[in-house]
Amino acid sequence: MDSTAWLCGSGHARRWRWLLVAIAIVMLAGLGSVPASNAQQATETAETPDVVIPGTGDADDQPVDATPEAEVTATEEPPAETAPDETEAPASTTANGIRVSATDSGNPAVMAHGLAFLTGEQSVWQVREVEPSSVDQAASEISNAAFVYQVEGTSIIRNDVTGKRALLDPGESLFKAGGDAYTTFADSDDSLLWVFELVGPSDVESDAFYESPLIDDYSEGVFDLLLIRYVLEPGETTTLPDRTGPALVMSVDGDIDIENGGLGLLATGDGQLIIDDATVTNNSDDPAVFVMTAFGSQVGDATSSTGTASPETTEDPTTETEADAEPATDVETTAEDTVTPEEPEATEPPATDSGDAAAGGSQTSINITAQAELYVVVVADGVTVFDGPIPDGGQSGEIVGSTFEVYTSYGAGTLFTDACGNEFYMGYEEGEANYTLTATPESCAP
Repeated sequence: MDSTAWLCGSGHARRWRWLLVAIAIVMLAGLGSVPASNAQQATETAETPDVVIPGTGDADDQPVDATPEAEVTATEEPPAETAPDETEAPASTTANGIRVSATDSGNPAVMAHGLAFLTGEQSVWQVREVEPSSVDQAASEISNAAFVYQVEGTSIIRNDVTGKRALLDPGESLFKAGGDAYTTFADSDDSLLWVFELVGPSDVESDAFYESPLIDDYSEGVFDLLLIRYVLEPGETTTLPDRTGPALVMSVDGDIDIENGGLGLLATGDGQLIIDDATVTNNSDDPAVFVMTAFGSQVGDATSSTGTASPETTEDPTTETEADAEPATDVETTAEDTVTPEEPEATEPPATDSGDAAAGGSQTSINITAQAELYVVVVADGVTVFDGPIPDGGQSGEIVGSTFEVYTSYGAGTLFTDACGNEFYMGYEEGEANYTLTATPESCAP
């Protein structure tokens, strides 16, 4: 019985043993699945970083470590560098300046240039042939911005605003500033010149032998205007430089072929307006000379007024000699943009009419003596009483008034004499100057 009981106990034990083993396996399997699930969650969290570094790709496809290495930084694209030809031009000028070299084909040379204002309206180039008048018949004329090209003989051109003159021989040129008055003199009997200027379509002169097609491509602004001369040997070809807007090409001596969207033949005095790239060839047996008038860089307004620094006096023998004249002591004076001479030692002023002084009617006089050829304008008490040239050594004559506004083309060459007979200079500018002189009750009567 005991033996049977043991057998029964052994069968139950085997069943419980297998049951326990099964439970243990299930428990072990359940415990093993928990860290596997946690590990999967940790991996998914690492695949979605808090910060995505630019330039490293898509964060969902390429995991990024929370602490980026130097290699990641290196993958960032550096800022793009600006190409030299894309650099913006400074405010004072544009980048369309004309560049020529004497070593280029045709040996180009800038014969004259200056700044000219373009209105941006329709315009045409005109070229006039002018025979200058003699000295006793020449007259002053207000000019547009223009070039004068001496064809034959010699001429003398005087800027009536500054008093400066220029002598032109054949092949030489001068730029005329727009708005200034000029007088052109024939310096030889055979003097002949051409005048190149840009005008409105309705302003073409009757004596113009060339008129260009209508131009709509000029922008408003101040531009550098150039006259460039070329000399082509037989068989030589030159390419014209870049420029701003259309340009005028004219033969001044010989035949040339110009290629500008078509082939054209220019004889002496013939012109052609060019818009695109152009080449000029001399297919003749003799040298040929032609000129090009064109606009270059645009110029801003920063330099349109005088500088802010104090002017400096010049020290040359002429200035020192002229400075020896005794300044006036009886006239209260002020100068605009000038260097004021040292104040001289005071002298006893002459007696004046106290009645005039009390009435506020103090008057005196000035006389201007030219120490060089001058152009002078004097406004006395608001009335223009003198406006014209004074030759070297000449005088304006006595001018009476209380307040004098004086313009002179050459300050260092303008000698004043007051009503007391005192001679003085208002300044020593080597160019234009403006002065104001005011009478006081102590001034000498005229």
